[in-house]
Amino acid sequence: MNIIKPHDITLYGGNNNKIILRPLCDDHLPYLYKWCADPEVLYWTEGGTDDIDLSYGPDTVHQIYGGVSQNAFCFLIEVDGVPIGECWLQKMNLPDVKAMYPEALDVRRIDMCIGEKEYWSRGIGTQFIGMLVDFAFCGEHVDVLHCFCEDYNIRSRRMWEKYGFTRVLAEPLPQPQKGLWQYHYRLTREEFIEHRRVKVPLGQQFSIALVELQPSQLYISEGKLRLVREWFDPENHEHFDPIPIKRLNDYNVMTDGHTRAIAAYLAGWDNVSVYWDQDKLDMRAYEMNVKWCDEEGIHNPIDLAGRIISHKDYERLWRKRCIEMVL
Repeated sequence: MNIIKPHDITLYGGNNNKIILRPLCDDHLPYLYKWCADPEVLYWTEGGTDDIDLSYGPDTVHQIYGGVSQNAFCFLIEVDGVPIGECWLQKMNLPDVKAMYPEALDVRRIDMCIGEKEYWSRGIGTQFIGMLVDFAFCGEHVDVLHCFCEDYNIRSRRMWEKYGFTRVLAEPLPQPQKGLWQYHYRLTREEFIEHRRVKVPLGQQFSIALVELQPSQLYISEGKLRLVREWFDPENHEHFDPIPIKRLNDYNVMTDGHTRAIAAYLAGWDNVSVYWDQDKLDMRAYEMNVKWCDEEGIHNPIDLAGRIISHKDYERLWRKRCIEMVL
């Protein structure tokens, strides 16, 4: 019988590093034994007193991960092929927090641990937490993420705030402990959507026919499309978030915004608002993406309408392909 309940979700991402969140399983227990036996690691992941000798043995590891995995997606964090830690997206398990929300809402929490200390303070946590947040709202359609950290963990506090989480509660901790306060951070689905919307001055926008836009991806996530439809108004073109484009080899290449382009097409629009993307991007990667699209007959957003897939398949078929790209 498995100690850790398995699942079949793998997430792909990273900026300067290739990050893969693989399903945590019993094969990974030796890593968990190592990390949970290190007092320096546990200082940042566990509350309580400042016990320099704190460590967990195998039985405690089995209890922790065997229990959490029953109601969570638990992942091994792999960076450039090296296992460095673990994280999970868990159904909220604290009665006091569940009581803060209507019973019908899907409320979850994210917890994480980087066990390999040479990967601390390198921005890795910020990157894979972003992957988990994206999975929560796009893949699981979660209503609320409610996460925690103690006041002494400044890195975690900054990380939650970077992704638009709001501190909603400062809870005093019984003393003596390492921290004086436990901070509660919240991000709703509506806030997640609003945080990702595009704001561009009207003077920088112009209209273009959908058929004149060249996609730079092969698939559309159904989960992302569902979120776009929460703000998209088919009757109001002025409310539309413009699509960024760059000129590449005589193409007007979309550098982002494929999902809202599909939403516009499915609503019967012929034209959308766009703007010139001024960001410095890896145009070699976009050139490869456009080549892939050309090989599969994707020459405008209309060609993507038949390629709307589950968010799980989007991770496997698109994001995995992108991080494995060799230029």
